[in-house]
Amino acid sequence: MIDNTPFFLLGAARSGTTMLRLMLNRHSRLAIPFESHFLRLVFEKLPTERPFTSTEVNQMVDLIVTERNFSTWHLNPDEVRHTLLGLAPAPLNILVDALFHMEIAASKKPRWGDKTPVYYHCWQKLMALFPGSKLVHIIRDGRDVVRSLQQVGWHGPTADDRARYWLQRVEMAQEATRQLGPERNLIIQYEDLVLQTQATLKRLCDFLQESFEVAMLNFYEDSDHYISDIDGQVHGKLGRPPRPEDVHRWRTEMPQAEQMRFEAVAGKGLRLMSYPCRFS
Repeated sequence: MIDNTPFFLLGAARSGTTMLRLMLNRHSRLAIPFESHFLRLVFEKLPTERPFTSTEVNQMVDLIVTERNFSTWHLNPDEVRHTLLGLAPAPLNILVDALFHMEIAASKKPRWGDKTPVYYHCWQKLMALFPGSKLVHIIRDGRDVVRSLQQVGWHGPTADDRARYWLQRVEMAQEATRQLGPERNLIIQYEDLVLQTQATLKRLCDFLQESFEVAMLNFYEDSDHYISDIDGQVHGKLGRPPRPEDVHRWRTEMPQAEQMRFEAVAGKGLRLMSYPCRFS
């Protein structure tokens, strides 16, 4: 049976979420637009437990088209408003599905996904919004993550802030496994995606009930078409295949004192993901 249910990709920033999105985008049935972000605002501002009235659809469209990342999509705000108002009154899942299908229409692909890492704040609402939808987490060794976050200045002014941010993402992925079960939740590791790319993508395709396609391995050939201007400057390695030296960089680049401090703050996350600890 063909499954066109949406799916969602989550993970800490600098963990390979964009690379994974590019790989999946090469599949003949799957399309993942640029990060949406607006769903978090809709959940916060509107009563999502019942169908939206025309007034609420207008409010929803205002939230969508004024969100900074909407500029990376390829939709005309007036057309979005016209299309979604034409569905009112309608539940939120129908409106969101219509919006995503508008965005991916040019691809002629039937199934959409979303990769917006900040949705870790509202993952339960996403899963409830689309019954049967699936959640994929990509986890990278936190020591590599915090070093990369430091370079771009994201997620806190201190190393401890960045370590806690990573730990929270790991704990969230584990909690999603407990709540959703293996049928709706999958955790993959960045290191596996880099070192065992085909096997890891086959496992992910099985989870999504899709056939693996070799074209997914060649994501880098047209990656520049699918990276937005907003985040293009921090994804310089996506124009080439993944390499073994892309993993475990902390072993040679992270001073021992920083390793010890990371383990003190986020060692629990390393153990949950079976990453080696040196000091605890």
